[in-house]
Parts: sequence; structure tokens; C-alpha cells
Amino acid sequence: MKKIVFILALSLIGFSTYAQEAQSGSKEKITKYVTTFPNGEEAITITDNSNSRDLELESSDNFYKYEILETSSHELVHGETNRGNVCAIDKTKLEEGTYTLKVYTEDFVITSDITIGESES
Repeated sequence: MKKIVFILALSLIGFSTYAQEAQSGSKEKITKYVTTFPNGEEAITITDNSNSRDLELESSDNFYKYEILETSSHELVHGETNRGNVCAIDKTKLEEGTYTLKVYTEDFVITSDITIGESES
């Protein structure tokens, strides 16, 4: 019986080690952009996971639309309507570079700069 428990324990340790190596082997890079209100509370958070095709946009307030603008010319590059306080933005619609993101709530327009980099997946 002790041999069976010992073999089972070794098998589980081997499996756990493999699972950790598989996770650490991926070249995942997570970048977060946090914009705050003047009082220090978080207004919006943009999470960019290099292994995902989407940016995750989360706002402290519900927002009805967002716009992504060319930083230098302020030209609209991409925008969509939204309901709620979370949405996914398809990064494949954007070229590499720095953009200005505007999030429109009922009371505020929240602005943040974001950088779209080369995907590592």
C-alpha cells in the first residue's frame, strides 16, 4: 500500500511540475493602463494580454461608447458603442503604435493613451 501511495505522489508531483513549465514557457506579457480621477480613484483600466487578440476595457462607471484616436492628428481610428462598464476591443483592427482612447460616460469623458505593440503569440 505504501508503494502505491508513493507512486501516486510522485506522479502528481511530476504532473504539477509539467503544468508549471507549460505556463511559464508561454511568452505572455500583460500590460495595464490605469487612469484615475483627480481624487485618486480608478476611472478606467485597460488590460493588454499579448497572447490575446483583445484589449479588456473596464470603467468604474457605465459607458456608452469609446473612441480610439490617432495621437498626432486626433483622427478616429476605431470606435464602438457599449452598454455596461466592461468591453473587449479587437486589437487586430489597430496597427502598432500609440493611440488616445476616449471613454464616454454619462457624466465624463475619460481619456488615456495606449500603445499597441507587436503580438508575441
